[in-house]
Amino acid sequence: MKSVRELISTYVNENFHVSLMLVFYFELTNIYFGRKKSLEEYMLVFFLTFLAYNYLRKNKPGTNKRLNSFLNPIYYIGIVYTSIYFFYLDFLNKSLVVFLTCLTFFYKNQYISNKSLRSNPITKILTISLSWALLTCIFLNPNIPKISKFEIFHFFERLFLLISVCLVFEIKDYNEDSSFQMSLPNKYGIGVTRIVAGFFIYVTLFFLFQSFKHFSLYVISILTALLLTQILILIVKPKSDFYFTRFWTEAIPVVAFIILKINL
Repeated sequence: MKSVRELISTYVNENFHVSLMLVFYFELTNIYFGRKKSLEEYMLVFFLTFLAYNYLRKNKPGTNKRLNSFLNPIYYIGIVYTSIYFFYLDFLNKSLVVFLTCLTFFYKNQYISNKSLRSNPITKILTISLSWALLTCIFLNPNIPKISKFEIFHFFERLFLLISVCLVFEIKDYNEDSSFQMSLPNKYGIGVTRIVAGFFIYVTLFFLFQSFKHFSLYVISILTALLLTQILILIVKPKSDFYFTRFWTEAIPVVAFIILKINL
């Protein structure tokens, strides 16, 4: 049992989990538009997320040598893969990758720690949510030059859902961020944060029903994800269990994906 928990902890803490969950968000968008994507594109989304998150945690205590011997080849494979694939992207998608890379750099950087995007509770949440929404809704979209109203509604639906999800983590990390006042709960209180997170759930509903005037399986899948997020917002507490937040909260898109795939 201990070895299984250690394996899951490694899977989550080394950012395999969040990277895979971005792939699920990406797939929800593809189902939404009826687009077919190749394995190479899913791998690109995975590695871009994986490399970004491991850049952000590079100053944390190092892992053991045995784990590093497993992780280092994956880092190198990811760097080589994304570098090669970058040159096959069109101009707009290349520009998007450059923009997301800059956001990652300015989000947390030891040379500009006092002015980084992470140092402000508002820009901290917006940066994470915007990056996830761009990567899963706009990136590799063949219609970027002439993006439709339908696609814009979907982008904002995803953006506000992700803001609510991020606020669950803000409450959970209340004690960790208290000395830096980098989070919304530390600055405005946990109660206010719950209200704000709940508000963005309803904003998400607004954009969802701008796209769909009637119920569909996609709407049901997103409503389920929103309901789960709302429950998490209400019950999350500072220092909530590891599995409650890092594992289950990030896995919300899997629920929506399963609902869609069971029907398909």
